[in-house]
Amino acid sequence: MGSLVLLGYLIYQYSQRVPLLNVGEIRIMGCLNATESELLSLAKIDFKDSLMNLNLEDLSRRLSQHPWVENARVQRDWSRKALIIEVQERTPRALILFDDLYLVDQHGEVFKKADPRERMDAPVLTGLNHKDVTKKDPQSTRLILKALDLLGQMRERRMFNVKQVSEIHLSKQHGITVFTIEGAIPIRLGTESFSEKLDRLEKILPDLVPKAKSIEYVDLNYPTKAVVKMKVEESGSSRKS
Repeated sequence: MGSLVLLGYLIYQYSQRVPLLNVGEIRIMGCLNATESELLSLAKIDFKDSLMNLNLEDLSRRLSQHPWVENARVQRDWSRKALIIEVQERTPRALILFDDLYLVDQHGEVFKKADPRERMDAPVLTGLNHKDVTKKDPQSTRLILKALDLLGQMRERRMFNVKQVSEIHLSKQHGITVFTIEGAIPIRLGTESFSEKLDRLEKILPDLVPKAKSIEYVDLNYPTKAVVKMKVEESGSSRKS
């Protein structure tokens, strides 16, 4: 046993002194928004470091601190004396408004403030508290995921799609309300059965747009109907379609 320990110690000492075992190359793959220089800065790898003694799990954790990086896989390539870093980036799906605009990824995670070049041509999510979202409040998380589901369904539609919507308001009490670009009509959708509700909306939409200034809201939270509430100064009434 003593001889094995001694042998291991000698190999370790040898690896520390022999330049042939040092990092000779760093290859980074998969980064589109994160830059190689940003990732290298987080990795803190020196070409004098021993390839054998690098802690790959620790490296992965450090690389995952970059806001764009969802996960990072780090491997050694002994034949090239290389460290191979494979990055999987987040996919931005929406913008959410707090004190500024932030990016939301495919899992509903708010992961960074949106730079001007990162701002998407998509409806903005509003209504939630930044602190609640940061602390992963269950209601807030659920609403964001519901909004992403709605956006996904609307991207598949030809008539009432994301190009017709400017804002998606999220409320813990009332669920989701979308605002149209044309006329800023509030359309209440709740949190369930978006497909059926959007089907009903599309049937009455051509009728609604010319009257947009007179409409207080459209409520689709009924099994088979759409309630159109007109502004008081116009009619003081509601009607069902």
